[in-house]
Amino acid sequence: MRLAVWSPLPPSPSGIADYVAEQLPLLKQQADLRLVVEDPLAVDPAISAVAPLARPGDRIDADLNLYHVGNSPAHAYVYRAALNQPGVVLLHDSNLHHLVLHETVERGDSAAYLREMRRAYGEAGTFAGRQVARALGGDLLPALYPLNDRVLERSLGVVGLTQHVCSIAIRRLPGRPVLHLPHHAHLPLHPAPSREEARRRLGLEAGDFIVTAPGLATATKRLDVVIRVAARLLTRGLSLRLVIAGAVDPKLPLQEWARKAGLGDRLLVTGRVGLEDFVRHLAAADVVVALRFPSHGEMSGALVRALAVGRPVLVSSGSTPAAELPEGIVVPVDLGPHEEAQMEALLERLQADRLLRDKIGALARDHVRRHHDREATVSRLAAFLGRVLERKQELGAAVAAEDAAEVGLLGYLVGEVRGAARDLGLPGAHVPLTPLLRDLLGGRP
Repeated sequence: MRLAVWSPLPPSPSGIADYVAEQLPLLKQQADLRLVVEDPLAVDPAISAVAPLARPGDRIDADLNLYHVGNSPAHAYVYRAALNQPGVVLLHDSNLHHLVLHETVERGDSAAYLREMRRAYGEAGTFAGRQVARALGGDLLPALYPLNDRVLERSLGVVGLTQHVCSIAIRRLPGRPVLHLPHHAHLPLHPAPSREEARRRLGLEAGDFIVTAPGLATATKRLDVVIRVAARLLTRGLSLRLVIAGAVDPKLPLQEWARKAGLGDRLLVTGRVGLEDFVRHLAAADVVVALRFPSHGEMSGALVRALAVGRPVLVSSGSTPAAELPEGIVVPVDLGPHEEAQMEALLERLQADRLLRDKIGALARDHVRRHHDREATVSRLAAFLGRVLERKQELGAAVAAEDAAEVGLLGYLVGEVRGAARDLGLPGAHVPLTPLLRDLLGGRP
């Protein structure tokens, strides 16, 4: 099988880039790979040694395209290609709203964005879309409207890292192949270092209670809450160190939060670190904090790595990890007015009870070993791609049968009927609209 893999690759700061790079050596054993990136010259030379690189506009001889799609502008070229040439879509985020905004409103085409919202969500989508397009939607409105319908409908098959994504695809695409593929765990340091060894290498105090927030610090990760809780625990005599193991979004007033809370030098911000030191920071932690609100349906690779090294991880109730992972594997923190008090109580209890921390960490580590093995994950992915390839002609015909031109009177009517179906509570009704409406128009486009 000649497989074209479309995704950003290291040194891109995208966690998806690391995910794909970790799979490539194993996937190469089961397929003839081509890697499609926007700028091949910027890719880590070690990756270009695994498989040849191509640009999106190049002629690419492939039997099947695998599109890694995430909710960020870095994946815009992948998203466009997935719409133009159907293949298998591996959806890393169930919500693609910010990606669609980038492709429409941020390019000066608000009308296209409003059409997408109308097509997917009817009149409610039109109303919400107007608020978002005017920058009045905040963080919550985009999180409520995933805008993933079009890329799902144009796919030959769908791979989801969560059951939630798979349930959406199965409901929207009856008869299309769908694979649930839990996010693999990969630790470049094997075996993972002990807590003591990791702290020595990183220059962290052996006796501190270290709380680590891994990955890029963004507004959705509730770090203002974490900082206030950490500062209050310090005032009670707890020798706590808060570590942000990653870069910080320039728009995030992290240092201002720390100053107001009185956290002082007990906050350490590492900036972006290499993967080995990133794993050392997870191993050095007593507790990992991976809160997220609003959630966009992602399963964090940093969180899976933290579970793999056996650390208790605090997550937001209602987020993807809290919903997808079995009880006892992560520690949920309720959102709302009691979030800070609950987090404070949890951290205080975990600090006082080393045996409890170790028990939760052991459960997490064992779960990851059983369900998130990288070799098993890649084998399942390759087998699924092979099954899709066997049905490629049939599946391509199904996509074409449902595909209507998005211009002209026919395309307008198809969009209106789909929007009306949403308003009537019939979003899953699968009727071959294009031939019906073409007949009504007397064959006109």
